[in-house]
Amino acid sequence: MLNEAQLKDLLDKALAGKASEAELRSLADALKEDEDFVVTDQIAAVLGSQSTQHVLPSQQRVAQLADQILSADKLAAYTASAAPRQAPLIALWKKIAIAAAILAVVATISFYFLQQKKHPQTPPITHTESNIRGDVNPGNNKARLILADGSVVDLDSVAKGLLSLQGRTQISKCTDGQVSYLADDNAPKEIAGAAVLYNKIDVPRGGQYQLILSDGTQVWLNAASSLRYPVAFKGNERVVELEGEGYFEVAKDAARPFSVRTTRADVQVLGTHFNVCSYAGEDWKTTLLEGRVAVKQQAVQALLKPGNQAILVNNNEKLNLVSEADVSEAIAWKEGYFQYNDATIPAIMQQVSRWYDVDIVYKDTVSKRTFNGKIKRATRLSGIVKALKEGGINCAIDANRLLVYP
Repeated sequence: MLNEAQLKDLLDKALAGKASEAELRSLADALKEDEDFVVTDQIAAVLGSQSTQHVLPSQQRVAQLADQILSADKLAAYTASAAPRQAPLIALWKKIAIAAAILAVVATISFYFLQQKKHPQTPPITHTESNIRGDVNPGNNKARLILADGSVVDLDSVAKGLLSLQGRTQISKCTDGQVSYLADDNAPKEIAGAAVLYNKIDVPRGGQYQLILSDGTQVWLNAASSLRYPVAFKGNERVVELEGEGYFEVAKDAARPFSVRTTRADVQVLGTHFNVCSYAGEDWKTTLLEGRVAVKQQAVQALLKPGNQAILVNNNEKLNLVSEADVSEAIAWKEGYFQYNDATIPAIMQQVSRWYDVDIVYKDTVSKRTFNGKIKRATRLSGIVKALKEGGINCAIDANRLLVYP
């Protein structure tokens, strides 16, 4: 086992960005074998010693360090931590900050509690049922496209190529998981005053899909989501209607603002990147990555800058603004991850239910603890269950259900 002096030397190098691959692996290996949190406690002590030259790493620095260690260890990214709120804040953060950076190498999908020893880890699931069985594959690219005439195209089974010509617009399946709309200059001119044609794309639970609208705007749709939009935008505005969650990269057109309408609020932009989460029964959120957007909710309007997030808490129509939102968490689904920052068990289970198309069954009162973590969405459900168990969320697969125990 590394002694305190060796740990301090390695930690100083890692935090300064000067650690070699071999040194990062030494830190990783020490943590892998640290079942009783002895090394973690030593690292926390090193961070707390007066001789340590470095201040506690920021969340951004933790992420950077984790990426460095992951690169050295050639393992997929995963970090997680959770702890009781009553734990001493400074000591707890010291422990979580370094462990979150280094424990990334422990496993592809492992959930960890980093707590004071007087608050031991929640034990793994102790309930056993003879009918618990099976596994569930992660979601994939699948959706239904409803054309203007009402006909339905099953996008996950149809071949690539031209799907339909509506008006002067070609609708094509470009690759698996993507549909595009492109003006056909050779098509007959439309009759003046012709009605606007609308399409709708429905993404089921266990699915995701991407489309390129006729103006060049790119849209990514999450599971259990739908988008209604014109085949070709006309007039002085571009309007689409969203249910569920979508990420938008809007093509710039100063003369025609782009609006996303949802049941609770509207988002208007000229050209920008943003995420809208509008699932029924959940908090409504719009998170801005680039440009500026205006969120309109009844008589209230809020202007967002990059990094801002507008929130309508479920069952509360008061619009709240977060000035420094966790943008990476908001778009983690688009990047292929589940990411949880102080997430409750119901919030985690909502995402799991949609992506794996399983029903969540709570066997008793749900804990109010919160969790932090990052897991690849390509993971099968059994891997998610393993990670959640190790994080203290007792659950098990039962056919197309996920059972959650206290």
